[in-house]
Amino acid sequence: MRQSVKLRPVCSGDESFLFNLYRSVHERTFASLNISEKQKNELLRMQFKAQQTQYRSHFPMADFDLVLTDDEPIGNIFAQRGPEDFVLIDVSLLPEHRNCGIGGQLVTALIQQANNSRRPLQAHVFKNNPAWNLWQRLGFEEVDDDGVYLKICIPIERDQPA
Repeated sequence: MRQSVKLRPVCSGDESFLFNLYRSVHERTFASLNISEKQKNELLRMQFKAQQTQYRSHFPMADFDLVLTDDEPIGNIFAQRGPEDFVLIDVSLLPEHRNCGIGGQLVTALIQQANNSRRPLQAHVFKNNPAWNLWQRLGFEEVDDDGVYLKICIPIERDQPA
C-alpha cells in the first residue's frame, strides 16, 4: 500500500530530526567500536555535521527536503536537479518507515522528473548497502566502482519524445 507523502524544505529547526535520522542509518557502523556511548554520539554528530557541510558545498543548488506523512517528518530526500543531470544525493527514512515502499516511491518520482527533463539521474551507493537491490529494480546501472561506493545512473530514456 502506497503511503501519502509530502515534501517540505529543510529549515534550521530540523537539525535535531536530521541528526536522529542520520544516527538511525549510521549507528550500526560504529557498533563494534570499543568506545562509550557518549563517544559514539560525539563521533556520529561530527560525521553528521561533516556530511551536511559536504552536501551543501558540493550541491549548492540542491533541494534539501524532509519527507512527511501526516505532517510528521519520517525521512529526507536531497536531490540536485541540474542543467546537465539530476543527482540523488541522499534518501533516508526512519527505521519504522523502511521497506514499506516509500523510498521506492520517492526515487521513482525523481526518476520521472529526470526523464521528463531529458536528463540522466546519478547517485552513489555503498557497495555493501542492501538498498542497491532497490536501485537495480528501479533501473539504475553501475557506471563506476571506486572500491567503496558504486556510482550508479539511470540514463535518459531515448524513446520518449522531447
